[in-house]
Amino acid sequence: MAAAAPPHYCVFCAIVAGKHPAPVVYEDSATVAFLDITAVTPGHSLIVPKTHASDLWEITPEDWAAVAWAAHRVAQHLRAKLNPDGITLFQANGAAGWQDVFHLHVHVVPRTEGDNLHRPWVASPVPLEMLEGLRRRLDMRHPPRHRAAEPGAPAAPAGSAPVAQPRRPLLRDGSSTVP
Repeated sequence: MAAAAPPHYCVFCAIVAGKHPAPVVYEDSATVAFLDITAVTPGHSLIVPKTHASDLWEITPEDWAAVAWAAHRVAQHLRAKLNPDGITLFQANGAAGWQDVFHLHVHVVPRTEGDNLHRPWVASPVPLEMLEGLRRRLDMRHPPRHRAAEPGAPAAPAGSAPVAQPRRPLLRDGSSTVP
């Protein structure tokens, strides 16, 4: 299912439609890739889906897969032609996530040692025990359990099978995250 057209002018939609100039370097049936006019390194490219989607929450899984495939193909081409020391992929969603053009896009940025690009955060590891509550809240591997035994909890739907208790998650060393 295609996303609805944006209610306002979208420069990336205009590029896709050929109504706004852009230095296009790749195109297929679902995506277009072009050099970023605000490039931070030579070869900095943007990959956009041809169907408008504002962000990762709006894009269809099929269009997201096409964007990922095109980003991989462009990254391989940049490696062959420019021989960078590395590549950075960047994709932002929403103003708080640093998105500035509200048509989903992936930056493919060729990198060289000493290019003065820096991570926008400082990584500081935290003990796994501190992450356990959040991990349980976000765990998508198991459906929620119905707790009819608790006062005020909803009863399990009629005819539903009991949900198996999930195994405790294990760390790489094989130990449990929970005592």
